[in-house]
Amino acid sequence: MEFLDRGTYRLDPVHPPLARLAIALPLYIAGKRYPALPDSDADSRDYNVVGNHILYDDGHWLRNIILARIGVLPFFILGAIIVHRWTSRLSGNLAAVMAVFLYCTTPTVLAFSSIAYTDIVAAATQLTALFAFSLWLDRRDWRRSLWLGAALGLALLAKMTTLLFIPASVTFMLVAWLLPRRREFSWRRIDWRLIGRLATVGCIATLIVWAGYRFSVRPLQEATGISPAAMPSFQHFPRPLRATARSLVLRNPRLPAPELLHGIALAWALNSSTSQTYLFGHIQRRGWWYFYLVALGVKLPLSFLLLFVASIFVIAARGPRAGGHDVERSVFLPLSALAAILLVTMHVSYQVGVRHVMVAFPLMAILAGVGSATFVVDRSWSLVARWAVVALLATQLIESASAQSDFLSYFNTLAAKDPSRVLVMGCDLDCGQDVLRLAAELHSRHISRCALLIWSSADTEHSGLPPDAQPDAQGRYQGWIALSARAARMGDVLHESFSPGRFAWLEHYQPVAKVGNTIRLFYVGERRDSH
Repeated sequence: MEFLDRGTYRLDPVHPPLARLAIALPLYIAGKRYPALPDSDADSRDYNVVGNHILYDDGHWLRNIILARIGVLPFFILGAIIVHRWTSRLSGNLAAVMAVFLYCTTPTVLAFSSIAYTDIVAAATQLTALFAFSLWLDRRDWRRSLWLGAALGLALLAKMTTLLFIPASVTFMLVAWLLPRRREFSWRRIDWRLIGRLATVGCIATLIVWAGYRFSVRPLQEATGISPAAMPSFQHFPRPLRATARSLVLRNPRLPAPELLHGIALAWALNSSTSQTYLFGHIQRRGWWYFYLVALGVKLPLSFLLLFVASIFVIAARGPRAGGHDVERSVFLPLSALAAILLVTMHVSYQVGVRHVMVAFPLMAILAGVGSATFVVDRSWSLVARWAVVALLATQLIESASAQSDFLSYFNTLAAKDPSRVLVMGCDLDCGQDVLRLAAELHSRHISRCALLIWSSADTEHSGLPPDAQPDAQGRYQGWIALSARAARMGDVLHESFSPGRFAWLEHYQPVAKVGNTIRLFYVGERRDSH
């Protein structure tokens, strides 16, 4: 909204503007504008607070949230189209239908396609860029070079993870493509036409990114809000780059899209910082190398996982044979892209949710679709295998239907009865999605005051919640207490952070009610009346 209304992009530069514009545009068309907050007010620099002003101030917050969420739906559809197109090229229409079915019935995909977040936008555009690269490898003409450049540009405008995932995936895909063809190429011969087309890809991608920043050309200090008087230490940068960064700020050159450079710097610092990560009931700084593998293992339906694993064995059994058909070879491209992304994430220290590897879901759906169709079509497989595929697809549908209204908090049975013991951060479980359910529950019980120990960015005053009760001198709460999963595990309450385990004493009390999948309602103290 800041970018649309004011033309500046300083409130949240760590995310490129494509997803933010998609979310804000329906609101802007409906007449919403950036709130007039004093620049001296700290709230004017907090995008949660500014966002709440946009959503709540006119009294039509529910309509505004719907409008914001509508903005990401086209990217869910784009993801489904690319899944179908890529899978059909690899293994025909039946495989494509199965892949799209898996993609469209995966609770986590549906969750992030129905909230105003950046992740499905990133997944769809990154998938499109990878598909465009696979097409370009097949035929490296000018038309496909233009499409590849445009797709890469949009992916770069969607999320900073593109700078990690795309180079790694392209490298792995290129190796997978070259291995069976290594005897067909002469590395001593330079194809100047190919170099020209690669340059075209780079120019188109750069132009798309610059256009996404409205062809901004500004002094670095103006675009970033950094000045010599408030010079950061750049301590998270590699040592040789620290002096360069300081020199750039001091010289204050006019740069094209300096907001992008600011975002890249912030993303680098974010990943280099020692942020807390939660896994299996433990909190650790810099995380675990297997975090995202575990996250995928518990956030995907078991039926999907079984089809995916079986498909990998089928695909691996084929092997990228030098004499194989081009389509048979090409099935290793999405597999190599997925492998690259998972390997990259093993070295990422910022681990706050499976949503950051959302592009893995459609890639896995493509591979599972290819394998599932092989089981059904290939007569060498028994009738039992075919019926097993049908049963797993039916189970997937049942799992998705049973998760209705709770897609965000979906976990498969591997997470056991209490998923908060496995994952709790980054909207894997508790994303504040049960606030309205809590308001309805408290209203039905005629509760006029409640301690809101919940993690949420919502404006509690405008969400139908009663006034927030305060702790006593010992820091304990009396009366009605609403405790969410993330607050219980991490100590995160609204916009405050307490020590982990700060509210463990509540575990000695029996909850009065469970609200959704993330909030428990307690009553502590002598109960005289409902207030």
